[in-house]
Amino acid sequence: MKLRKVGNRFGRGLVSLLVVACLAFGAEASGVTNVTINSVSQRWPWNNKVDISYSVEGGQTRAAGVYCGLRFTLTAGDKTYDIPGYSIGASAENGDHTVTWTAPKGIVAADCSMTATLFTTNVPSGNDYMIINLNTGDVVFEGAYATQDESNSRYNVDTYKEYSMVLRKVPKWADKGVLPNAEFLSSYNGYRTGGADSDGNIFYSSSKNSAHYWATGRDYYLGVFPVTQRQYRTIGADAGNNPSERTDPVTGNNANFRPVEKMTWYELRRPTGVTDDFASTSPIPKVTSMTGTFFQRLNFLTGNTFGFDLPTEVMLEIAERAGSTTIYFWGDTASDGEPYAACATTLNKNTMAVGHFLPNAWGFYDIDGNVACWCRDSTGLANLADAPDAFTPTWVSTATKRRHRGGNWTNGLSSSPWRSSFRNGAEPGSRSNALGFRVAYIPE
Repeated sequence: MKLRKVGNRFGRGLVSLLVVACLAFGAEASGVTNVTINSVSQRWPWNNKVDISYSVEGGQTRAAGVYCGLRFTLTAGDKTYDIPGYSIGASAENGDHTVTWTAPKGIVAADCSMTATLFTTNVPSGNDYMIINLNTGDVVFEGAYATQDESNSRYNVDTYKEYSMVLRKVPKWADKGVLPNAEFLSSYNGYRTGGADSDGNIFYSSSKNSAHYWATGRDYYLGVFPVTQRQYRTIGADAGNNPSERTDPVTGNNANFRPVEKMTWYELRRPTGVTDDFASTSPIPKVTSMTGTFFQRLNFLTGNTFGFDLPTEVMLEIAERAGSTTIYFWGDTASDGEPYAACATTLNKNTMAVGHFLPNAWGFYDIDGNVACWCRDSTGLANLADAPDAFTPTWVSTATKRRHRGGNWTNGLSSSPWRSSFRNGAEPGSRSNALGFRVAYIPE
């Protein structure tokens, strides 16, 4: 047991003593094994967000197959709080870390102590993936494996297409090195590619999107898959109603795992009883029961803590490109997309169970193809480079449509919607059997 005395602001009191517990965790680990709590501070002006800064030595080494987890215990006055690391995305990788815990209201104790325990696990710790249990509302975090292919194999299973939902973190540009093929994430190219001339030279059109570089200063999460019909029915924005048209059983193509389609933008995020256009910049109001739109119900189910919503079109395009600056996320040749895209040239006029085709470099499946996806933004902004930032949805009050992005099962690969920079829109009350959506989350 190792003690370290620290003075830090916690609520309106002072953290006078932080106790650090260090536990050796198995034969795989060698040398010194330590977890050191560096600081515990409550955000000011006072709220229930508590930042825990800590250092790990001799911990998780994913490349060597050594996976570790953390458990924190906070004692405040006569109360003790158990904080599993997987519930807040704590990483047991060697080095310095900061993680945020949403504390119960009323913690203003003047004398607090904290312990941290390191132990072996079967799944890497960290916050690369966010898992939502659609039955209980529990949300946990998991780390990526040493390779993207290993993580893809873990999550491309029925569990995460039915009663659980998995989101992948796209790190802020400063942390771009943790993703494969991410060298362009901090200098994101917003050109709309026009195609190629008769000599095969790629040209760019300046009539829609001029060159722009998005330096994303925040992490965000996006669904690994489009929302499936089973997931939509489980949340049940309309008593379990499934609006989809493509529900017929097809051999080897479970309808439960096919993307939900034909839901309107309004049904996803406009509050019940609101009859105006409902701005894309308007936050979705919280509800106090399992009622309202899809996102109101999902947010209530998960404790109204995360603020799940549709992604902006910039968020969706960054995730689709996965660091690429080519015409399509897979390259500059349309036909090379057949292994990645559920499209008219690979399907018999139908959607396909999500995850059937190959993912992009960051592990997003059907990121282009199967169904296009609703975005939070309105149309009306002709040049995407004029958007305020990657995370603020554009809103033009005179625009009647909402954005959606991506090719879909009705498009042949030679058509323009497969371009990573392609933009489209539809009336927010309209339905299409080629239009679905993904869930997004931007941490505070």
